[in-house]
Amino acid sequence: MSQKYRAAAKDDLIWHDLDSMTLLYHRPSGITHMLVDPAPAILEVMGGASLSAIEIAERLSAGFDLESNIDTENIVLARLEELSGLGLVSRVPA
Repeated sequence: MSQKYRAAAKDDLIWHDLDSMTLLYHRPSGITHMLVDPAPAILEVMGGASLSAIEIAERLSAGFDLESNIDTENIVLARLEELSGLGLVSRVPA
């Protein structure tokens, strides 16, 4: 079974687009994070659902025109680990 992840609650985040990056204020920590793609897109497609990296990659592929020769799942997994370290995503127990 694949590890599932859940994004921080929508009410805990304040989004502000700034040129090629997104500023994301995380209310519980009081920290503003500077994110670049694909991190904001990953958080957006997660919504309130608990999803695996594979499921997130599928949602991204369905919603965006991604190159077919890139390893979307591993890219998503790496970003999920980074977002988890920032407290913006949490691992969901199986």
